Amino acid sequence: MEDELDSKYLVRRLIEEGTKDDDALANKLNDSRFVALADAFDFEPVITRKTQEEGFAETVLVRYEERVRANLAQTLTEPDYVADPDYAALFAAQVEENLEISRAYFTENIGRITSAEELLLDPELRQVATTAFDLGDRARSTTLLRRALEEDPAEATALSNVLNDKNLRAFSMAFAFYETETSTVLQTEGFASNITEQFRWQRFEDAVSDVDEAIGAALKFQRSLPELAANDLSETAKWYNVLGSTMMREVFETALSLPDGFSQIDLDKQVEVISDKARQRFGIETFSDLQAPKTLNGIIQSYLLQDQISQSGAFGSQQIALTLLSTIRYDRDRS
Repeated sequence: MEDELDSKYLVRRLIEEGTKDDDALANKLNDSRFVALADAFDFEPVITRKTQEEGFAETVLVRYEERVRANLAQTLTEPDYVADPDYAALFAAQVEENLEISRAYFTENIGRITSAEELLLDPELRQVATTAFDLGDRARSTTLLRRALEEDPAEATALSNVLNDKNLRAFSMAFAFYETETSTVLQTEGFASNITEQFRWQRFEDAVSDVDEAIGAALKFQRSLPELAANDLSETAKWYNVLGSTMMREVFETALSLPDGFSQIDLDKQVEVISDKARQRFGIETFSDLQAPKTLNGIIQSYLLQDQISQSGAFGSQQIALTLLSTIRYDRDRS
């Protein structure tokens, strides 16, 4: 985006609006560079909770299952169960089955819980949580549980301290809804190294382009297409991004031998034609197929060959170019 270096207003709008909304500037302009910039520099604050930490579900489930099995063992000592072993075995098997169901549900859903209210409104999650910490009759009081979850046990006035209830205190500390950690993607581990790596490769590709524009374009294509293919955008939106990128459009149009003036026809018709030609020529049924190295290399080879033909150049240099691209991709994947 060197050509936009002085366009501070444009860059600021791209970053601030992001890409979530359809009417965001990055989406309207149909330029994959703008979308990539907006996605990379996402300043939207993200609040993370302990419930979203890796391994959180397991810490609660271990306590829950120990408590349920302890209660089961106690129940099976009662005369009615001792007198009827078959019924006792059936009951124990049902309890174990219920544990499996609860484990699956808790593991799948606890990560979406970001507040005490959300936890308490889900009967199954609430039941696992309160049983795990052996809260007894207190588990029935939504008001009490909510206060306990939202008040920091480090404070003397916290309800868990006022009631002098160690189980309630452990319950509060485990979920810690009183703690909030706010950050942006720029503060995540690896963000800086990823940007510098992108910068290094961009500079390398630019240097190659100064020597041979076709090879430079092929390098950029080789790096950019798999990223676009892996994006959550719709099929049509991805093809719009291709047509909105000078480099991607050039590679596809050349590889597919599309006629001069193709870019002048209706945009929707362009998408229809280019996607249909890509399917016929390279077997691209969905855009995600472009993540496959074989498919990607097939497009690049066709592009370089067509470029050589159009320039009436020597075909020997084309083989050198393909070897260079293959070596670069191999080395980069290894790193």
